[in-house]
Amino acid sequence: MLTLGILVLFDATPVYLQASLVILAAVAVLTAVLFVVVSREMLVARGRPVTTGAEGMIGEVGVVKEPIGTGSPGWVFVHGELWQATIAVAPEDAHKRDREQSVGIGRKVQVVDVRDGRVVVLPVETAVSGQLPESNG
Repeated sequence: MLTLGILVLFDATPVYLQASLVILAAVAVLTAVLFVVVSREMLVARGRPVTTGAEGMIGEVGVVKEPIGTGSPGWVFVHGELWQATIAVAPEDAHKRDREQSVGIGRKVQVVDVRDGRVVVLPVETAVSGQLPESNG
């Protein structure tokens, strides 16, 4: 439509109202290039992993700000925000309530799920200290 609109100006009587063929070609080519580039970027973006919302939280690493226990939620700083967190418990360990697991302040944790506005985390082994996640039992 833009090209057709400019072509109408070719029949204008005064010379200063006449459109240049070079300008017409440049505008048409630039518009086509812009359309192709934007379309390609949209198609490429469909294949990228999600980076927002609950799906974008999974896999993020955060720092414990308030201790997290198996039976008591704590707080972690992850993805630039404070989140209430619980420890992920393996199904085979779910019936073993006497085995209390806790993660102390300053430890790194990785988000494995988001449930009911809380993040579910697992302790991350620190490469420097070589410590394993704290566990009693």
